[in-house]
Amino acid sequence: MDNKIREAFDTVQAPERLKRKTRAYLRKKTFDYGRNVRQRRKMRQRLAGCLVSLALVCTGAGVWFWPSASISVDINPSIELKVNALDRVIVLEGRNSDGIDLVKQIDVAGMEYDDAMQRILLSSGLEPYLDEGSMITITVAGGGTEAHAEQMLSRVLCRAYNIAQEENVLYCQVDWETVKKARAVNLCIPRYLAWQHLLQTDPDLTPEDVRQIPKEEIRVLAQVKILDNPCGK
Repeated sequence: MDNKIREAFDTVQAPERLKRKTRAYLRKKTFDYGRNVRQRRKMRQRLAGCLVSLALVCTGAGVWFWPSASISVDINPSIELKVNALDRVIVLEGRNSDGIDLVKQIDVAGMEYDDAMQRILLSSGLEPYLDEGSMITITVAGGGTEAHAEQMLSRVLCRAYNIAQEENVLYCQVDWETVKKARAVNLCIPRYLAWQHLLQTDPDLTPEDVRQIPKEEIRVLAQVKILDNPCGK
């Protein structure tokens, strides 16, 4: 297009100054013989490509940083691992003062949750709390499907059973709503479940009363069972 226009101008018998003005006028009206149109089209295409790439990056980041499950561990330190849909730990939080001190000593970000559990239970910071007879309570909430939640619980318990005696490991699998209610009264899940059970016969029982109940009784009151050792399955 632009070549034809230039050739046409070469055959026109007119002063060079007039030719230059006419060319400038045509460039303005035709967006520089269509060149600006093509440049703008390419720019829009590149911008669209950048937006698509940005969307993919944001989606991937969202999957990584968005928690799909939580694993709570209560001994005396109470801690919580938030796990994404890729089974990776995205954050480790302390749920009480001892838990907050403990998580400062352990880095498990990006690890698979069962490997993270093993590192936590074998950490030097937790060792003083794991005396003989210490009870470990593990709670899995969320996890997507029921089957996946059960798999998470089984894998985590396998690591716990390798460290503590089986009879000293409690487990629960609950929904998010139960977790929120337990946190609202500052109780671990088994104690919250025990409290709910006891309220049926003693409506005046407070969360503080439940905190004084020995762990051995909590197992019965919460109706928490001991899972068969899942290691090797």
